[in-house]
Amino acid sequence: MTATAITYFAIGAIVLWGGLITTLVISIKNEK
Repeated sequence: MTATAITYFAIGAIVLWGGLITTLVISIKNEK
């Protein structure tokens, strides 16, 4: 893999995990 591919993969992973964590936090806050 090239450095560019690794960079895009890392950014994509961060965005995906960030979205999942944000969704979980919002769900928990709505339940309380």
